[in-house]
Amino acid sequence: MKIRKGDTVKMLYGKDSGRQGAVVAVDTKKGRVVVEGLNIFKRNLKGDGRTRVSEIVNITKSVPVSKVMLVCPACNKATRVGYKVEDGKKVRVCKKCGKVIDQKVEEKKDETKTVKKSTTKKSTPKKATEKKTTAKKKVESKSKSTKSKK
Repeated sequence: MKIRKGDTVKMLYGKDSGRQGAVVAVDTKKGRVVVEGLNIFKRNLKGDGRTRVSEIVNITKSVPVSKVMLVCPACNKATRVGYKVEDGKKVRVCKKCGKVIDQKVEEKKDETKTVKKSTTKKSTPKKATEKKTTAKKKVESKSKSTKSKK
């Protein structure tokens, strides 16, 4: 499939024709794509009277791949996708401007992943050690109080 997760696509026809959005999910077996902000439907959920409240929920449904067209990040135009082999790798190429599409998308993803990993690793060990020390103090205080009663 020529469209991947994270690509910007333009809707060709339908109720959202002409609008653009980022691809959230791709189903290659069914040939469908979920696009952020496009093909949104409302669904009424009935409450059970106890925990769940009745409400109207917006659901993003999938669209056939034939309804969308890739927007080139270099020329910002809806374009067809071609393939070229460069440095032993198969890459996607814009048919209008001829520039490679894949490289820019991969670099952005790598940068965001490294930032997220470094921030989560630093914060979690501190919280875990604080929780362990407070739990130990509570256990010690409970055991002392039971010993003093005997």
